Amino acid sequence: MTYNNTFAGKHNVNVMLGQEMSKSYWENQVGATSGFLTNSTPDLSAGDISKSTSTGSRNINSIASFFGRAFYSFDERYLLTATIRRDGSSKFAKGHKWGWFPAVALAWRVSQESFLRDVEPINSLKLRAGWGKTGNQNVTDYAYMALLANKTTPWGVGVLTGNTANPDLTWETTSSYNIGLDLGLLQNRIEFIADVYYKKTDNLLLQLPLPSFLGSGGQGAANNPWGNVGSIENKGIELTLNTTNIVTRDFQWTSNLVFSLNRNKVKELDTANSSIEKSYQPSSTNYIVTKTVVGEPIGQFWGYKVIGRFDKPEDFYYHDAAGNLQQVAIPSGNTIAQSSTWIGDYIYEDINGDGVIDSSDCTFIGNPEPKFTWGFGNTFTWKGFDLNIFFSGSYGNDALNLTRMRIEDPRQNSNILRSSLNYAKVDVIDPSLPADDYRNLHVTNPGATTMPALQRTDANANYTRVSDLLVEDASYIRLQNISVGYTFPRNWMRKIYLQNLRVYFSAQNVHTWTKYKGLDPEVGAMYGDALMTGVDYGRYPSPRIYTFGLNVSF
Repeated sequence: MTYNNTFAGKHNVNVMLGQEMSKSYWENQVGATSGFLTNSTPDLSAGDISKSTSTGSRNINSIASFFGRAFYSFDERYLLTATIRRDGSSKFAKGHKWGWFPAVALAWRVSQESFLRDVEPINSLKLRAGWGKTGNQNVTDYAYMALLANKTTPWGVGVLTGNTANPDLTWETTSSYNIGLDLGLLQNRIEFIADVYYKKTDNLLLQLPLPSFLGSGGQGAANNPWGNVGSIENKGIELTLNTTNIVTRDFQWTSNLVFSLNRNKVKELDTANSSIEKSYQPSSTNYIVTKTVVGEPIGQFWGYKVIGRFDKPEDFYYHDAAGNLQQVAIPSGNTIAQSSTWIGDYIYEDINGDGVIDSSDCTFIGNPEPKFTWGFGNTFTWKGFDLNIFFSGSYGNDALNLTRMRIEDPRQNSNILRSSLNYAKVDVIDPSLPADDYRNLHVTNPGATTMPALQRTDANANYTRVSDLLVEDASYIRLQNISVGYTFPRNWMRKIYLQNLRVYFSAQNVHTWTKYKGLDPEVGAMYGDALMTGVDYGRYPSPRIYTFGLNVSF
């Protein structure tokens, strides 16, 4: 329902009230079997009935919303907009279902003032400011209540609690502050838009890790519960520049440049010493790949720092501040031996200074957040032809190339990179002395490779540690899109009873300039998890797409 009116020629009022509600329902049923005599008959009844299984599930959620907006302007110079929402979600328990989400925005068209109205170069100038609050209810259905899970027992199928309930679960809220400027110059041939923003998100909706003694795989209350944990801030700037560079009777050239810079920081978790660790488990080993702590950006890469390689016997020792000879820290439980740490192995930084390399020596090794991103587009038209070229880019972001952990390991017998052939080569110093004494061995190609030596075992975990050697600069410049088209003259088209005819060709992801060794520097978030952004374990690259098209209007 909307009311709109203008009073005394200068006061404009627009008021809107609305209500909406929606309900979503999913249901699935799955049946499976094996033991088919032939692949040509895929019907379940053709398999071994004793091996048949079936399962199913249902999910229901709903949301109801009441909202209103009021707009007021005076003389098209001063503008005020206020909105409010009242949202209720079935994903939260009674007493926590509803949330208030207000917003207000102010604008001043400075160019409408008398002191700027006759300034010819300035066609438009608007100052903007706004504040608003939004809500997020993106959690698993029924996360606030205890659900039952099937459990097979010697006496048949029973049930256990399938998750840890959280009846206090509620809306995640984000408060946003924004100041902006819109400027048009030279008959609006130059348009500049600038925004500075600050966002603070409270009551973050995250799944909380449970202690390992609670079990896994459905052993009762094993699924991580959802909770409202801490807060995070984002602040940055967004700039847009649109220009009309050349305009003639037959030729026109316009450009568009966008620039974005964002910084985020975790302001609060459960406690000042809390952390959120994200792991990846491709095999029996569980690798912690990112860590989120208070005072740092979210989802930074976590691992060991490699500070060198044992290229010669002297590398195993160093002189301390007092001049005493000390052994370089090596992994816990290792000695200097062929079956432990040996010539050609990596030297890891002893972060805590205890003389042993273990998980307590892990630290932040990279940040997936770019320093800035940008896009630059140009459109050219000449008579009936049009050409559009768009570049995009990101600068200063890291990627954790986990694929190299396996396919750059020369001990593998398949699916390895050519670079794995360039491993550190170890040979004796004096052929007359024992070849199993590290004091008589050295790396013969120390400057030609940064890879470790080929060892029978990996006791030093050269290939199975998440380290800064796997962190790469994922900055890139990408020719994102090229399109070219031709629109036939209308007087031609009328002769064949057409209003318009245009043919075009476009290409996407044409070329990428980057130092990143993976398939695509635009890694994104693994599993769609924002705390796993930039983690690459074989992400499918963006494809190059060619499109031919024809637009016809009768």
